[in-house]
Amino acid sequence: MTRRDRIASSFNRASATYNDAAQLQTLAAQALAAQILSAPPHNPRALEVGCGTGGLTHLLLPRLPGHWIVTDIAPAMIDSLRQRFPTLDAQLRSMDGEAPDLPPESLDLIVSNLAAQWFEDLSAGLARLGHCLKSQGRMVVTTLGRASLEQWKNAVAAIGHQAGTPAYPTAEEVRAMLPGASVTANTLTMTYGNAGEFLKSLRTIGATVPAKGYQPLPTPILRQAMTQLGAPCSISYEILTLDWTKP
Repeated sequence: MTRRDRIASSFNRASATYNDAAQLQTLAAQALAAQILSAPPHNPRALEVGCGTGGLTHLLLPRLPGHWIVTDIAPAMIDSLRQRFPTLDAQLRSMDGEAPDLPPESLDLIVSNLAAQWFEDLSAGLARLGHCLKSQGRMVVTTLGRASLEQWKNAVAAIGHQAGTPAYPTAEEVRAMLPGASVTANTLTMTYGNAGEFLKSLRTIGATVPAKGYQPLPTPILRQAMTQLGAPCSISYEILTLDWTKP
């Protein structure tokens, strides 16, 4: 099984529990929707990548009518979205956002909320998505930045080990991927009763696949890291928002 297959499988399993634990994704979606709607295109042909169960979808589609293609790598997430919004006016289907199977220069708008951090190669994935945009088309995407999950990474490092958190990019690195792009950073901090609640929150949204090649910590070591993190505990997420208009 490839890493992409593992990611899809993990999110398929989490499709029934995702909504109850996706507070971070909801907050990020609200800010992202406001930014997109600040300069909405007229009747766009639009793509959403990594829709999950519709956190961003239901904020945008009623206020931004057009021809929408709403996608996720996990088919079960698409099924959950259909159940939540049965009258949604959009084409819903499974697609790997890092390898879009859409014609070049066919879209006016691409949006994505906290899905791009799962790309194997973010720069190449963004370039392929950009290839699908028409001239003057817009891409607005949130992803996780380098400073995300610092508290957990530090707790694991304090006991002499390394966390399985992927090496997320800095704002400057993302900005360089699409010349002319605007990239802003915002930190959202979530508070949990203890480390167990934090780790459970990751499982219930499907965010359980570690960095490529990482070997999970043995249970005794994991418990030491959880103790090191403390209770209650706060976990910060650096949200990078890329806003790019294709030349």
